[in-house]
Amino acid sequence: MKRPAFFPRLLLLSLVLFAGLAQAQSEEDADTAQIDVLTRNSSTEYAIDAEGRVTMVYGYGAQILFERALEGAKTRHVTYSRGIQEAEILEAYTLKADGRRIDVPKDNYQTHTRGGMSGGNPFFSDNERITVVFPDVAVGDTTYMRYRQRDTVPIFPGHASIMDGFSSFAAIEEGVITLSAPKNLKLTLEAHHLETLPASVSNGIVTYQWRYRNPQPRAWDDEKDSGVWHIGESPELYISTFKSYADIARAYGERALPKAEPTGRVRALAAEIVGAAQDPREQARLLYEWVSTQLSYAGNDIGVGTVVPRDLDVTLDNRMGDCKDHATLLQALLTARGIASEQVLIDTGRAYELPETPTVWSVNHVINYLPQWGIYADATADNVPFGDLPKNFHGKPVIHINTDAGADNHVRAIPLSDKPFLYQDVYNTLKIAADGSASGNARVRIAGLYATQWREFFMNLKTEQRAKFVNDLFARQGIRGKGTLHTGDLSPEQRLSDELEVSIDFQLDNFLKPRTGAFLLGALFSYDGGITRLANVDDNKTYQRDHPCWGGALREVYDITLEPGVQFTRLPEAMNYKSPYLDYTSAVQRHKNGVRVERTLLDKSSGGVCSVATINAWFKAAATVGEHLQEQVFFKRTPK
Repeated sequence: MKRPAFFPRLLLLSLVLFAGLAQAQSEEDADTAQIDVLTRNSSTEYAIDAEGRVTMVYGYGAQILFERALEGAKTRHVTYSRGIQEAEILEAYTLKADGRRIDVPKDNYQTHTRGGMSGGNPFFSDNERITVVFPDVAVGDTTYMRYRQRDTVPIFPGHASIMDGFSSFAAIEEGVITLSAPKNLKLTLEAHHLETLPASVSNGIVTYQWRYRNPQPRAWDDEKDSGVWHIGESPELYISTFKSYADIARAYGERALPKAEPTGRVRALAAEIVGAAQDPREQARLLYEWVSTQLSYAGNDIGVGTVVPRDLDVTLDNRMGDCKDHATLLQALLTARGIASEQVLIDTGRAYELPETPTVWSVNHVINYLPQWGIYADATADNVPFGDLPKNFHGKPVIHINTDAGADNHVRAIPLSDKPFLYQDVYNTLKIAADGSASGNARVRIAGLYATQWREFFMNLKTEQRAKFVNDLFARQGIRGKGTLHTGDLSPEQRLSDELEVSIDFQLDNFLKPRTGAFLLGALFSYDGGITRLANVDDNKTYQRDHPCWGGALREVYDITLEPGVQFTRLPEAMNYKSPYLDYTSAVQRHKNGVRVERTLLDKSSGGVCSVATINAWFKAAATVGEHLQEQVFFKRTPK
């Protein structure tokens, strides 16, 4: 699923993006709080008819305040699906700082149409884009464009659903949203941090209006703003004719579920995929893996294809499809083997709530649910093993597409994960010579969700890139050296295996640089920095929002042999630390020719979302571990 083209504003990009931009500005211009672009006016007029078609007239004027924003302000785009929409530019011009108006000449409009070869129908998208190039734009000028976009076919027959709003991190002098609809059309309206004006009625049409001003936008504050945002915290508007999310489930299911009925071709394919497997769960795994790995991703932005899956034969003939197509085919294959499943709608962004007003565009992705085992499965994610999900899915609300379910059974929440997302075992063997060179092996065994992602990385690493990967790995640590990379089974058949072992044999020229000194003991090679990453934890901040979080169980062993002429004069102390959030141990043992250090870390974070109290307490605990990890190994070497 994809939100349709009638969402006009750049301001409607995810709040996280705006937060990032605002943060970048606040860091770069902390003293002056400069903004690059000032929205002089933003006006959107929505008109909904009785069939659910929406006509939108949108006008936007933005003044360019700094040179760095000039390039992006010279062009604007209008994109729409020509199979179900029409669009036209009503006016566009540059308003010079001295008051002169320069209209965009006709030669500055360009239309890009997507179509099939030799006049055939497109497979991915029928989106048409009109690009407007503004003439003679300089700092201080304002570019203005106003266009109309009209649905010729409703996305959901008889229904309309709109999300709109502004960003509190953007400078806006005047923003207006207007809605008109037949008086007898039952609408649910939900507005937050917008001035709501009295509704008016004329000739059977009711008109609503909301206003917003924000000439002095708030600056991004990492402690206050990073983390999970809740519905109602931002200037936002939800409009819907749907009475409930159950109605949305039924509206989607009416057109999607008939396409999931298994055909003879699908039944034969299902039998071929499962082969001799008799256990239903094993069959489900095999079917999931086939869809996940054998179907490429291809968007469907052709008319109502935004919310309606392709036919099964089309998906199978082309071996590709979008999330709806993957979910529909998997449901058909499961049904062919007598395994119950449902399609499920979810948002893949940062939203962990649904608005009270049932809005279709609060979700943008389709996955499956297997009630027999309580398993959610995303067949579009070709690097996620069966039984797991992308890590940002846990804790999110979902809409189950089961037309037989009661109204209260459609909206649920994916449970938080009760197992660590990362299992990692790192074993380093190191032989250090008196001249400061070292040789050895770094072996990493990884299990869980991240194993498949790392496997995919190494599968895509070409032979000639392997040496560069190793050299860059050492160079980032300031070490001159070379090494040979060894990976586990990277065959396509193992693509979704949640276990992987990778190792590097290495020779390092300057592991110990001076004759006396100290170094931090950390893994030369690990996933995501391993335990050592906690050495850089900053616990000076106090966060004020819940945060996404994921646990892990990690172990690192350093088996170091010292050749004659080099000795460790001081080692980090052993440590055994336990808290409700992290358990950490470090054991140090000297032996005849060197030392063995073993560290373990158990991050107890529940997969999904951690509360404000938990995330701040976690950082305090992590900082305690980090202090220990900053303890150095002191050495002395006397080369001949």
